[in-house]
Amino acid sequence: MPSDPRVSQALAALAQPIAEFRAAVQGALAQAEGFMAAQTADATAQAALAATQLGAFAGPYMDAAKFAAMFPAVAKADKASQAALEKASKILRRVAGQGDDMAVAIVTDGVKLGATIDAALAGAGQAFGAIILTELVRGGRYKPAEHEKLLDPAEFRAWNNAERRFAPPLVVEVNGIDLHAGALLDFADGREKIVVVVHGEAPPAALVRCITPGTFVLQTVDGTGLDRMAGYEGPAIAAILPEGSATFMHDPTAGNETWQRLTVPFLPQGPFKAVGGFSAWQMEQDVRMLAELARTPFAVPAAPGAKSAPAIGAGEAVDRIASWLLGTSGIAGNG
Repeated sequence: MPSDPRVSQALAALAQPIAEFRAAVQGALAQAEGFMAAQTADATAQAALAATQLGAFAGPYMDAAKFAAMFPAVAKADKASQAALEKASKILRRVAGQGDDMAVAIVTDGVKLGATIDAALAGAGQAFGAIILTELVRGGRYKPAEHEKLLDPAEFRAWNNAERRFAPPLVVEVNGIDLHAGALLDFADGREKIVVVVHGEAPPAALVRCITPGTFVLQTVDGTGLDRMAGYEGPAIAAILPEGSATFMHDPTAGNETWQRLTVPFLPQGPFKAVGGFSAWQMEQDVRMLAELARTPFAVPAAPGAKSAPAIGAGEAVDRIASWLLGTSGIAGNG
């Protein structure tokens, strides 16, 4: 079990997509094992299977052994197909046996965040290949020259659209000095969901660089919002950061404009100090960008013929509009 309670919290939030991927793997494994069992079954076993399939009502009228010989449960596969299916079964068995460990990766010293995610998801890509190969063998369509590479580890960039839609989520533990958010954008496609659990000091608003119209982006210090992130029907990136970091949620379903989709419960104030290779200036820019993106685009009305004031925040806009209404109504000053 994960030692960091935040990892357990993230895994709990992602339980549904993890279960969906695991069900696909286990289903393919059951089909592969059933097919292989039928391939190696002797005449007695084949007759017993046929009798079960025919049912009690057919028993007195049909010879199960003759029926099994005439109509085998599965088509006979050649040795190359059987060997490939055995390899696919081993891959599916390994992935199915990993449990939640399948969905956890740790960024180690000297390895970049993007490379760690690539390596972790490559195993899932290999499982997708094994699922496809299982179907090819069962359907008698397996061709070694064309299909044997399906069992090679496949990085996320090589996955097709369908595979990206069923991509398993990933929880990644990383030190704050290695939190290069740009690397996460390489995986923002399909329904891929990545939760980064950050250890130590980190850039306070690093994930602001991941905000795009169709990507759910969450920064939290206590796990708030992980359930919303897990339920989003698209790519999602989240980070559980130390106390004092910016907290925000960018929910693509909340509106057409960025300010409608973005909520910022907490925005830290500078000055900031450098963290690893991230300078104080870069951190300040990230925080300023987050503030700008969340700014409500209200324009304050001006006098007739004059230019309106620039867009400002919602709270300030309320005060200014109220003041303007009082001033233009003639009520102000009449006590």
